[in-house]
Amino acid sequence: LLSHFLDSGTPTYGNRDKLTINEISEIQKGASANSSKWNFSTNHIGTHIDAPYHFIQNGKTLTDYKHDHWFSKKCFLIDIPCDIAQLINFSKPFYEIPNDVEVLLIRTGYEKFRLKDKYWNDNPGLSPELGVWLKSNFPSLRIVGFDFISLTSWKYREEGKEAHRSFLGSSKENKSICI
Repeated sequence: LLSHFLDSGTPTYGNRDKLTINEISEIQKGASANSSKWNFSTNHIGTHIDAPYHFIQNGKTLTDYKHDHWFSKKCFLIDIPCDIAQLINFSKPFYEIPNDVEVLLIRTGYEKFRLKDKYWNDNPGLSPELGVWLKSNFPSLRIVGFDFISLTSWKYREEGKEAHRSFLGSSKENKSICI
């Protein structure tokens, strides 16, 4: 799946926050419409996109991109099976990526742990070197996605910060790969 429904059981990075959904009005209780209030205190909940501003002070925000940035027919999926915390670096599957790829999806199978603490506490992440290598070898690549909770492995947080900067770039002018 590329996305999941949000509910009170949605895992969060570091298990730092929980989504709460409160019904404000319900038709079955006599209201004219169903309505709810959603409360969470982090943008790292559920499926989301990291733009450069997430780690780069003068980086682009999501609204700085034109709508067509988020669409592509030049997508590629690679499988890198993983069931423990580790940093994913370039390996044989990455050498199969077409030169003109715009969206790269990495499937590890880690999604099977989504409803367990292991999903946020023992997740894989992407290495800083992978970001540098992808930028150097795939000039059209603009988005990378994966089936684990964050580019940063909870067990390798310092490397994760560096990896975010590696993928997201250093300013609005520099090439970035949204996460």
